Amino acid sequence: MKSVTIGDIHLACIRVKGPYGENYEPAVDLLYRWAGEHGLQGGQCLFIYHDDPDQTEPAQCRTDICLTVPANTAIGGDVSSQILPAGKYCTRRVIVRHKSEYPENWEALEKEVKSAGLVIDQRPCFELYHSYDIETHVADVGFYLAVKG
Repeated sequence: MKSVTIGDIHLACIRVKGPYGENYEPAVDLLYRWAGEHGLQGGQCLFIYHDDPDQTEPAQCRTDICLTVPANTAIGGDVSSQILPAGKYCTRRVIVRHKSEYPENWEALEKEVKSAGLVIDQRPCFELYHSYDIETHVADVGFYLAVKG
């Protein structure tokens, strides 16, 4: 685990509502199609999680499938814009080989943050995808948990 401070990140997003990890493919396809049509396919991919699955019904959990975009990008239709707020995050970068490893990595990061005596912030947590193999589903992922300070 390491600690980083990031600035505001401008994003193009599509919201998915439902259990985490489910029904993401249509949103990813739509977002990348939109990005290609607007010459923005070079942005980094982030998945932002807004709800604690231990406190929110799975059907009500919100995930934003996002691509980084320049600050003044015109966005419309099924794609919305948002700014991931600046602040301090604890992060770990992992090669994920199976879908079951995502919750394990989130739990490990949260445990490390608490062991370090840090306080989790209310800002949303997110995954930053450095790479993703569509055939094997192997991903190089940064897990980011917002902390105070």
